Amino acid sequence: MQVTHTAQVVSSTFVSKGILLITCKLLKPTVLDFKAGQYLAVFLPDDEDKQSYYSIASSPNLANHIELLVKEDTLGAGANYLFSLKAGDEARFAMPMGEAFLREESRHNIVFVAGASGASYVRSMIHYLDETNQLLDREVYYFLGAQEEDELLEVEPMVALAAKYANFHFIPALSGAVTWEGETGLITEVIDRLMTNDLKHWDVYSAGSSAMVEAVADVLIDKKGLQAKQFYSDFYSPE
Repeated sequence: MQVTHTAQVVSSTFVSKGILLITCKLLKPTVLDFKAGQYLAVFLPDDEDKQSYYSIASSPNLANHIELLVKEDTLGAGANYLFSLKAGDEARFAMPMGEAFLREESRHNIVFVAGASGASYVRSMIHYLDETNQLLDREVYYFLGAQEEDELLEVEPMVALAAKYANFHFIPALSGAVTWEGETGLITEVIDRLMTNDLKHWDVYSAGSSAMVEAVADVLIDKKGLQAKQFYSDFYSPE
């Protein structure tokens, strides 16, 4: 794999428990043409043959910047490297990558499902839909699962979008919380409780652990009528 882009870190800020939002300015080339929902490879400095993969968390409309949401992982070389970066440092990437990007030709209603840091994948698409006024005339449900409340990513911006658009429904759910007034249980259980059984003409985009994504696909296809070809994830394909 070859480097396609070099970028400089502009900022690195914690946005949730153990999760950094890293903003980078593209240096060479200065632009990136990608689709919302794609990902990139980060080249590790000590071994050019090793890369780590992360969803591009920003919208394609961000011009010459990209954003990454990175979860702390003391055993992960990629996370350790990205956590070490400071403003002014340079990083090298191969991008864009991935086939589970937002299908702009589709006018279906949408279900987004993310587990914890999988929200990075969904974030890019939701920001893009907002910027292009596509949240005005279609039903969009965003299920975000985590164990504890402080692991939920960017709750306030999503709540603000739900207040802005009557058709946008943000549903955070916790599987391990004791004192929580929202939805509880595994994200698959929450989806099963709240979603209609007629998802034949919907699109679904999901990211998280491979086990979670597979379980989500099973519930939506087997119990909710979703067409397998309309389930998008770079982690798992029901087809």
